[in-house]
Amino acid sequence: MKKKKASVFSKMMENENFKKKFDGEKQFFEIEYQLAQIMEQNGVTQKDLAEKLGVDKSVVSKDLAGSLKKAGMKKLQAIAEALDCEFVPLFVPKDKKKKVEKEFHNIMVGAKRA
Repeated sequence: MKKKKASVFSKMMENENFKKKFDGEKQFFEIEYQLAQIMEQNGVTQKDLAEKLGVDKSVVSKDLAGSLKKAGMKKLQAIAEALDCEFVPLFVPKDKKKKVEKEFHNIMVGAKRA
């Protein structure tokens, strides 16, 4: 039986600099993904969110396309409030990260069904 060849991505993740950069970017993607999921679940369009925030739709569009990386806590809290959510920043011990991610995923999947 042949040993499975490592993917290019797996090899890249072995590089500590790449892994650190990837993990940092992944966190921003997660926030954008969560916002998109919440908006979809609640039937909120970008236009609706823009109106609730008192900004132009183009601002929301840019935010969901990567600009949230530059957002401060106040902006994230305002977006959460507009979506009837709480923004909960967390510091998670590294050895608990996987467990917290799994529990969070279960909560969000449960929210979809509710």
